[in-house]
Amino acid sequence: MTLARPVTTSRAPTISRAARRVAATVVCISAVCLAGCSGSDGASDDSASTTTSEAPTTTVLEGAPAGAEEIGLRELEIGQCFETIDDPRVEDLAVWTVDCAAPHTYEVYDEAEYEGDGVNSSMYPGTAEVQDWSEQACFDRFEAFVGVRWTLSELEIQLWWPSEESWSRDDRTIICTVLASSGDKVSGTQRGVSR
Repeated sequence: MTLARPVTTSRAPTISRAARRVAATVVCISAVCLAGCSGSDGASDDSASTTTSEAPTTTVLEGAPAGAEEIGLRELEIGQCFETIDDPRVEDLAVWTVDCAAPHTYEVYDEAEYEGDGVNSSMYPGTAEVQDWSEQACFDRFEAFVGVRWTLSELEIQLWWPSEESWSRDDRTIICTVLASSGDKVSGTQRGVSR
């Protein structure tokens, strides 16, 4: 799996149908193993908070969608729709937010705070550790927003997680987004579409 440049965060590519089947199988096997080995109920805190960071100062960029507002990637909130900015100077730092009724590519369906190994350490746990934890967090939250499990959905997931650079600035936020499998723009929210 290749990663985008980790300027402020790392971005996972969308996940294919074949990968969904593998992920679903692994999750099912893991669940059976855990059920057989675990004797206690675990509780988790799914609360999300936003890491504060200032958006970079940029020049006016060409190609903004009509009515779009440029904001920092880390300023996005659940339910906001956006487009990435096609400019390497701000890639993974800023986005164009748009009204969800307008054509858009991404919609934030949840945010999570990293709670995996090394969460309280100033040392970065490693890309694989952070990526795996982040992907699972977004998979687990997909159904509550869309209305159907990700492995059965027509939609895809794209996520951003802390990079080694942003980790050093106390960034622990994972941003979970939903998009069309084709990558085409959609109009309207994907909340509760059950597809």
